[in-house]
Amino acid sequence: DTDRRGMDLRVARPHALVVVALLASVAHADVIDLPDTRAELALDLRAWHAVTKPGLVAGYTTDRGDVVAVTRAPVPNIDAWRAKTRDAYVDQIERGSVLAGYKPATKKLTTIEGVPVLDLEATHQRGPIVIRVILFRTYALALAVESSSRRAARAIAKTFVPPPARPEGSP
Repeated sequence: DTDRRGMDLRVARPHALVVVALLASVAHADVIDLPDTRAELALDLRAWHAVTKPGLVAGYTTDRGDVVAVTRAPVPNIDAWRAKTRDAYVDQIERGSVLAGYKPATKKLTTIEGVPVLDLEATHQRGPIVIRVILFRTYALALAVESSSRRAARAIAKTFVPPPARPEGSP
């Protein structure tokens, strides 16, 4: 059995099946219903297990020791919404992470669905951490992902987003 390039299909088929199986497991994600917000987070709940701790909106861990934590702070973030004050406001958040014992590596501010979103990557004594802060006007939601894989942590953080904009006239 060979293909038109002369490749032995008896060898190629098993490898292709492994790749397809890996892609399918990576693609599976459950949308998590976060209380007191319409923001979304997607995790594969076959691998992540819910944990409850005081002060957490949501918490999850894996058997490997990876951790996801979502917190909510009732703070006005108007300065994050104004171009004139945005950079200083984001710098202040980054300084707060340094005071908490993190060594910042990267910082990026974007807008998702019209809402400022800050992505920070840092290291801590326990290892790498990826943080995403959604800066709503009257409160902030923060996601922290501690994982041995920075790539996996980034992928999880990208699923933590503000809700889609509502069409005009909808409740």
